[in-house]
Order: sequence, then C-alpha cells, then structure tokens
Amino acid sequence: MHVTVKLHGALRKFMPTGASDGAMLDLHEGASVADVIARLGIPPGHAGMIISGDDQIESTSLLHDGQEVSLFPPLAGGC
Repeated sequence: MHVTVKLHGALRKFMPTGASDGAMLDLHEGASVADVIARLGIPPGHAGMIISGDDQIESTSLLHDGQEVSLFPPLAGGC
C-alpha cells in the first residue's frame, strides 16, 4: 500500500532525499504510523502530533492505502 507522509517543523530533516513537500512510502498491509516513524528514522518521542485528514491519530493507528499523514514535532509554549 502507498501512504503519503508530510513532515513539519524540525521533523523535515527526516524527509527522504528528493522529497520536498511529501514522501510517498510503500508499506506492507497492516502498517501503523509507528512503522512510518521507524522507517523514516525519526527518534521515539519526536513525532508529537499525528494528523490524518481532520483527525488526530495515534502512533498505533493502522494505515490504509492512499492515506495522507502529517507528523509534527511536540508543541510547547503558552504562558
């Protein structure tokens, strides 16, 4: 199956060579977001928020063919 992954903020440095806006990954059926994170070499805890469509999902969420996933670093701030 094919999944499009977009990396934001400090995670962009993990984008595969030649990919600018997003990377299409070929994954096995039953792959999860954690599989994507590991495949891209993103260290544990560095993907703080995971969005697919209009939903926030977890690293344990299973993916489906054609899905687009956006990974964001942990967010901090406020007063």
